[in-house]
Amino acid sequence: MPTEAPAERIQRRKRTLEEIRLRAAKLLDEGALGMQIASWLSDALDNYTVEILKETLTEFTEVEQQELAQYSAMIAIGGSGRGEVAPYSDSDLIFIYQPRIANLINRLTKRIVPEFWDAGIKLGQRVHTVRDAAASAISDPHLASSLVHVRSLWGDDVLAAQLKKQFYRKVVRSRLRLFVNDCIEGRDEERITHGNNGQQLEPDVKKSLGGLRDVHLLQWIAFAHYQTSDIDSLRRKNVLTTDDAVRLKRGVEFLTRVRIDLHLHAGKANDTLSKDEQLRIAESREISHVEGQKPVERFMQEYFSHSMAIAEITQRFVSRHRRRSVSSILKRLVMSHRVNRYFVVSEGELDVAPAHLTKICTTLDDIVRIYHSAATYRVSLSPRLIEAIKSTARNLPSGPSPEAARLFMEILGTIGRCSETIRSMHNTNVLELIIPEWQRVRCLLQFNQYHHFTVDEHTLRCLDICESFKDEDTPVGAAYRNIHVKQLLHLALILHDAGKGFEEDHSELGCRMSLDICQRLRLTQHETDIVSFLVHKHLKMADLSFRYDTTDPRVVLEFSHDVGSAEKLRMLFVLTAADVSGVGPGVWTSWKADLLADFYKRLMTTLSGQPPRFHEEERLREIREHVYDSIVPLEPDKDEAATTLRHWVDKQLDGFSSQYLTMTPPSMIARDLDIIRSLKPGEIRVDGRYDATSGTTDYHIIADSLYSQGGFHRISGVLTARHMQILGAEITTSSDGIIVDTFHVVDEDFSGAVPQGRIDDVANSIVRALRKEITVKKLFQRHRRYVTDDSHETTMGLPTRVEVDTDTSGKATIVLVFAHDRPGLLYTISRTLFKLDLSIDLARISTHFDQVVDVFYVTDYDGRKITSEEQCLVIRDTLLQELSNFENSTHRDFVS
Repeated sequence: MPTEAPAERIQRRKRTLEEIRLRAAKLLDEGALGMQIASWLSDALDNYTVEILKETLTEFTEVEQQELAQYSAMIAIGGSGRGEVAPYSDSDLIFIYQPRIANLINRLTKRIVPEFWDAGIKLGQRVHTVRDAAASAISDPHLASSLVHVRSLWGDDVLAAQLKKQFYRKVVRSRLRLFVNDCIEGRDEERITHGNNGQQLEPDVKKSLGGLRDVHLLQWIAFAHYQTSDIDSLRRKNVLTTDDAVRLKRGVEFLTRVRIDLHLHAGKANDTLSKDEQLRIAESREISHVEGQKPVERFMQEYFSHSMAIAEITQRFVSRHRRRSVSSILKRLVMSHRVNRYFVVSEGELDVAPAHLTKICTTLDDIVRIYHSAATYRVSLSPRLIEAIKSTARNLPSGPSPEAARLFMEILGTIGRCSETIRSMHNTNVLELIIPEWQRVRCLLQFNQYHHFTVDEHTLRCLDICESFKDEDTPVGAAYRNIHVKQLLHLALILHDAGKGFEEDHSELGCRMSLDICQRLRLTQHETDIVSFLVHKHLKMADLSFRYDTTDPRVVLEFSHDVGSAEKLRMLFVLTAADVSGVGPGVWTSWKADLLADFYKRLMTTLSGQPPRFHEEERLREIREHVYDSIVPLEPDKDEAATTLRHWVDKQLDGFSSQYLTMTPPSMIARDLDIIRSLKPGEIRVDGRYDATSGTTDYHIIADSLYSQGGFHRISGVLTARHMQILGAEITTSSDGIIVDTFHVVDEDFSGAVPQGRIDDVANSIVRALRKEITVKKLFQRHRRYVTDDSHETTMGLPTRVEVDTDTSGKATIVLVFAHDRPGLLYTISRTLFKLDLSIDLARISTHFDQVVDVFYVTDYDGRKITSEEQCLVIRDTLLQELSNFENSTHRDFVS
């Protein structure tokens, strides 16, 4: 028989290898299971490998062939050893030999390695004696993990058995903790390189979190503890629950088939499931379109459901089997403490004795109570508790009881542990028992160029980012810290994308969903309104900030009208920042942060009458120093007087609103204090000044505290009766109740400069009205020049709206009025508040085009905040009724 030329031999081997891969492709097309194809490939490649070895051995003498067969072995390890290979996988081999044939084995391996490479097999090979292999595995974690899976392909089977025995005794059993830690650390490093998130949108099927390598990690650790890596064997040993074993095997099957498909289509080793490949595979599997979901999104939702199950099961298994050092065990014993008769907290973990599991983990209330304890003590749950919860949750109906709903909302209110607790509830499938709508977004892919994560992962990241704001020295951080009811913000974050996966706009659908969810969670109507608003408008603030001119007063006014309160604005600002940040790396930029913060500042000034409190203490401290320098005498012989005066100044400044202190020049604050210091009982000072640049007149009133009740509406009534258009007003009081009010007006009786005589006359009317020497009604009758028309054309076209905000301020209830401007409006509002027995502590009146946004901080006459929901409704409804009457009135009507 003629000798085969080397080139012919190489081509023959390549054809054989190609035939093997074509057969694998045929099996895939015919619908064979992934593990069936992998097993067939393993057998075919084993035979192919052995055939190349045998052909190479023909170049050796018969004696040499006998010695090699008797004193060496070619062994498959790693993936080849597991028998789970893909069409273009590397071939992992180790040649084990006895020292007596060292030269001979070296000649063989040098000769055979080029044969594999020439044939198209990427070979990973090692050559060792049994002793050297074990020694090398100690210093080489990759080799160590590969030797968990060993299969003899050719040669002396006794050597393969010796390798297994020596490896387990010297590398694993005698250094169990080190071996396990090496496996875990190696896997951690691999995840960092290939993706440490199980729901990244272009995952590595093998090496990303939740990939096949996580199953290998579980098998390595199982081998170390139980001398088996077989999933069914682990189930029979009760090491894995039946459910975990089933989910692992399903996951391995799904990922293996996808990996084989990727290899075959690429014609090379390829484990990355790119978006193009996702589309191709979804089409090849003939996945149909359903409402709101493309075929590719359905395919990837199934992919992620398997990868996340693998990741979660592996994580629990690793946590349960990671051995602690002696010092760690001692520390755990010393630092542990009992929470109640069942639970123990130790080293950041909540645990329970196995005997108590059936007592404390049988209902949804039990489970939520466990999570509540973990959130309260800011610890994680032990793997044992997590497994018990998963087992129980599988058989529970969805829908929270009143107790579960209460505990869940309290969990959402915990700071520092909320996001981790909610993620754990997600991992154990408890979250969808409380919020069944969550199941729809679990592993839901957003197939676009914008999002980097699935909907559930994006949402959980948003919650984590939101919590991190508490430590940020930024406008977002300050806003988050000033939110009084953070649990509503956190709930809105969980729900903000709950409407995705349907044809309808997810903000609209999510808003309706949130109404049902809030009802099941037993939230009040006020709380429900906040959550549903945040869900409904969660895209709006970013859209306006990044695409529109937010310096345009129209934009600010219209959106302020939508938001309605400072507390809701803070929540929406923080939610927006978290939502944008949670999209993916690099999406939240300093440019976007600045745009959003600037828009937030403008909106907050409109809604609360004061800018956001960012670095407020530092600014107020600087203002105080300016005031001290302006008012406190610094002569050496007046130190005692200066100290006394400084204390008096501090007392007065403490009584003023932060708005007055931050918006008023320090020189004017000092001047006001000088007036207050010299003010006599019953005295009223009114200073009016015309500004030619703006064409407006400012009336600055400082009056004794006996004029505080009803003073505001009397002043506004005087100005309106004297034909002043009130553009804005700021009021505040000192610690002694001294009135400090400023009104910005346009005098409609003058087209140019307003004479000082006119200003003095109006000022005198203000003084007489405060002293009740004349009524506002008589002033209207005396100065009435016309009767208003019933038709009032508006520029903005926004409806009248009244909001009563009990959340934003700790000391006062905030009343916001959005209305169409016309003479007498402010008087009508302030008089109505007076009739409701409300004291106005702070007010900011602003006019935009023909719309006003009036903000009033009110208390009762004893200085108490109004908190009763019933009282708040009375305030709102009364104001709306009075404003409705006012809209249909003449000047004569509304002062009667």
